[in-house]
Amino acid sequence: MNFLFSSIGRKIQIAISGLFFVIFLFFHLLNNLVLFAGEEAFNQMVGFLESIKPIIRIMEFALLGMLLMHIINAFIASYQNKKASSGKYAISPTPMTASLNSRTMLVSGLIILSFFVIHLRFLWYTFQTTEDHNYFQILLQNKIGYLGHFPTALFYIVAISFISVHLKHGFLSAFKSLGFPPKLIKGPLAILAFFVWAIIPMLFILIIICIQIGYIN
Repeated sequence: MNFLFSSIGRKIQIAISGLFFVIFLFFHLLNNLVLFAGEEAFNQMVGFLESIKPIIRIMEFALLGMLLMHIINAFIASYQNKKASSGKYAISPTPMTASLNSRTMLVSGLIILSFFVIHLRFLWYTFQTTEDHNYFQILLQNKIGYLGHFPTALFYIVAISFISVHLKHGFLSAFKSLGFPPKLIKGPLAILAFFVWAIIPMLFILIIICIQIGYIN
């Protein structure tokens, strides 16, 4: 327990919970790509998820636990780092000593958290409580909180861009915290990192743009 809540232990908790969310993002993207297959296919996919709701609920609680683990440990680690470095440096970190991504992880994390809250409030909650099983049309409606609504779509694009920034630093940092060798981190994992922080967010944004221009309707 002492190790788990030590500085290194907290970094490992942040790394593991972050990687779980990367896996979640990948499967969430696959679900969303079904929108390109049309209304019937998307409704059938969501209907299937409804049919295994007990399993989905367990996964949702696990994700909630991972989210709390990630947020709490990130805040504590950030506070401890600032406390430890207070007054020790003659100059503040610059882009030469710390990347912009690494220095803004807490800020981007807070923006992403607000995005999660809005996403859950409108889309997840509506899907759980609606008696209308046309999930495709619910998702695309032109109302605040839904993807047919231009200001909401714009906010989603900005938030997903911050997710990309967060992942660009966080993904490889997670493997460093877990003790993976530099050869792997600079080789295969660097290629995988590009897919995670660039391709996955780009495809989410593409879906939103296609909804806005009427390609998905």
